[in-house]
Amino acid sequence: MGGPKSRDQTPTGAPDAAAQTAARTAIDTILQSSAVELFHSQGVAVAPLRPAPLGAQQRFYDWVGLIHFEAANLSGVLTVSIPMAIWSSRETQGAPSSDSETLADWHRELANQLMGRIKNRLLKFQLKLNPRLPSALSGAALELHRKRSASEILYRFRALRGDILVVVDAPLERAILAYAGDAQIAREGELILF
Repeated sequence: MGGPKSRDQTPTGAPDAAAQTAARTAIDTILQSSAVELFHSQGVAVAPLRPAPLGAQQRFYDWVGLIHFEAANLSGVLTVSIPMAIWSSRETQGAPSSDSETLADWHRELANQLMGRIKNRLLKFQLKLNPRLPSALSGAALELHRKRSASEILYRFRALRGDILVVVDAPLERAILAYAGDAQIAREGELILF
């Protein structure tokens, strides 16, 4: 009944404390490096701050991109929210539009690209994320509709014109990572025919 247990699992199949800590550290590092790379590609220099339980801290600005995901033993949602000062200061051709459809589309795209980068890197650890379609809402609407949970982790990124907020609401302690260095992973921007 059930497969063999890893040496990093308890007899019930749950990861032990050391494996949980190592997995959480790896996930934090993957998420932060993926976000730094993504925002750099958008012309925004950021520095990651220490991840922390969300608690009563602010989690959204005017607009929020969100994407739900599932994996073998966990599911959750990732949100990305950026202050308007950063939106306005990006290196773009011409002045950036501030209409609501453009802002919603940009936040959806950021959530989608960030999830894709995280998913790609977690494949090396045999954790396959299955993301859903991204969506975007105003921060006020999402604050009304999404209750706070104890599993929300805030990843804050300091930028010149404010902090970017990335929140993951998922039981990350359930993640089981097993490094598979030979996994064939697509590079960012690589075309995959299937």
